[in-house]
Amino acid sequence: MTMSSSGHRSISRDQVLVAHAAAMIARTGFSQDDFAQSLSSHLHRLIPERAVCKDVPDFKAIAKGNDTAAFLRASGAWLRRVNRWLIGEVDLPTWIEEAWVDSLEGDFQECCLNELASRHGLTGARALIGDANPLGVFGALVARLGHTVVLGSEILADGRIDREDLDKLPEFVDRLRSVEARCSELRSRAEEVLREMPDAHRVNTPL
Repeated sequence: MTMSSSGHRSISRDQVLVAHAAAMIARTGFSQDDFAQSLSSHLHRLIPERAVCKDVPDFKAIAKGNDTAAFLRASGAWLRRVNRWLIGEVDLPTWIEEAWVDSLEGDFQECCLNELASRHGLTGARALIGDANPLGVFGALVARLGHTVVLGSEILADGRIDREDLDKLPEFVDRLRSVEARCSELRSRAEEVLREMPDAHRVNTPL
């Protein structure tokens, strides 16, 4: 899945965020209104004081008042505001960014994180905290690795990566980033367990 120019620095950070959100809205059943309400919810979860200060409607609180007219007014105003960010009429403010990414779903969020991270030479790996499921991450790694191998085989059929492969390279780069991120997540979790059990680490370390 390729949303922008795979990390080319000519595309600004906010353009990357907008491109992935617009693609998700265009390609899935997740409507612009759904995205706007999800964004509002994440803003009130992450930065509640800032959200109130910036007049971001709290739809959960409004719904408790059973005032349909107030809900529709707030929803309409907020949808217009989000739409201006989506079409580039107004620049996306930095305080929105984290909640914006959290409002993306599935591969759209993952590709966005990977693309943003790659701009700094990093991967979009996330820490496996608490009850996070390493088996699920491993499953995602295996699936993404399989897709990457298939595409890589097509690209390397002639033994080279060159201009003849330009149409496939953006997707190949995105898939490689995703594999790198999942590998990093699992490696970090394994290293964390080893740090907690230093004796086991010494026993298993090759001489």
